[in-house]
Amino acid sequence: MTARPGIFSGPLGSARLFLPMSLAFGGWQMANAQSQLDYRFEYYKEDDNRMTIETHSIHFEQQIIDSIMARGDLTYDGISGATPTGLVDPTGKPYMATLKDIRRAEGVELDAKLGNHTLTPAFTHSLESDYESYGVSLGDAVDFNDKNTTLKFGFSHNFDSALSSPTYYPPRVWKEKQSTEGIIGISQLLSPKAIFSTALTFGNDSGYLSDPYRFAAFEPFGPGAEFAAPDTRPSHRNKEVLYTSLTYFVVPAHASIEGSYRFYHDSYGILSHTLELSWHEWLGSHVIIEPRFRFSEQSAADFYTTGFPGPYVTDPNTGAYIPPSGIHSSDYRLSELYTLDYGLQATFVLDQNTRIIVGYHRYEMYGLDSSTPPAMYPKANVITIGFSLLW
Repeated sequence: MTARPGIFSGPLGSARLFLPMSLAFGGWQMANAQSQLDYRFEYYKEDDNRMTIETHSIHFEQQIIDSIMARGDLTYDGISGATPTGLVDPTGKPYMATLKDIRRAEGVELDAKLGNHTLTPAFTHSLESDYESYGVSLGDAVDFNDKNTTLKFGFSHNFDSALSSPTYYPPRVWKEKQSTEGIIGISQLLSPKAIFSTALTFGNDSGYLSDPYRFAAFEPFGPGAEFAAPDTRPSHRNKEVLYTSLTYFVVPAHASIEGSYRFYHDSYGILSHTLELSWHEWLGSHVIIEPRFRFSEQSAADFYTTGFPGPYVTDPNTGAYIPPSGIHSSDYRLSELYTLDYGLQATFVLDQNTRIIVGYHRYEMYGLDSSTPPAMYPKANVITIGFSLLW
């Protein structure tokens, strides 16, 4: 199955919701020794009634003893709608695949304080009709310099299984995928008002990395006459990610501003840059306003194009077209593109133990090459509501 970028996307992005996010964004921090329960509902709706995703998620944190905090996540996603396959009709309109699926995911981790170390073992699991993932990780955060500096290390591994080939390209068989990531990072208090963080992540994916719901378009007789071949990607992918952020507290405005930059590169040939800016401001003592803006740009994968040249080979017995072998994909998500994500979240503090959260953001993707039809790229409205209980 496939879904909006950043949530889950079958074999392309897998369902590794908790593990890589905790590594990529720092993680491993004690939550001020306060227990809490959070619920979020997110409604994602693409323009032109393409894809709809409804997500229910629960996050909890419970202080077990002074030195141990337990955290957990439960997620339920329902997806339905249509998504481009990578092929177009003679008028240039994308052919769409109709999808409907449910994903259930859970994860648990412990923060254990041992001297100036905080060890964080974690386990995650995610299940869809055509994808299952098990993940383990271990992180360590070391405080020194009077706790003004924190050095972070981490390792994670996912054991995934994907159902290859959709029903129109039998046989459908389960194939394995392995994903490993390691991280090293540091957080530094620059002043009473400024915090700087940076982290470097290395990762490797191996096994079945193709997307069974995408195709490669072959044009052996030139543009306008397409033949479909299954999406086929390299069985190994190395990736490197550099993430930095700076948070500054604007005391007179009762606010803070946070800016971040993310650099990504992988062995597919994709290189991307992501900039994000957010503002967090108290309006009085009961309302927090958080506008956010994110811009991301990426280059195309080495094996992406909208129309591969020949060859045209047929089965000598049936005369049917035989898809070429090799590495190829016409998945628009591997093209040269940029995305915009902007919106506003409001938190209403009812009392010291109860908060209500309401948010909206707009997601837009645009192509940067001259060959991928603009209609391939999604645009969506996203609404979030939820609450937090603290004790």
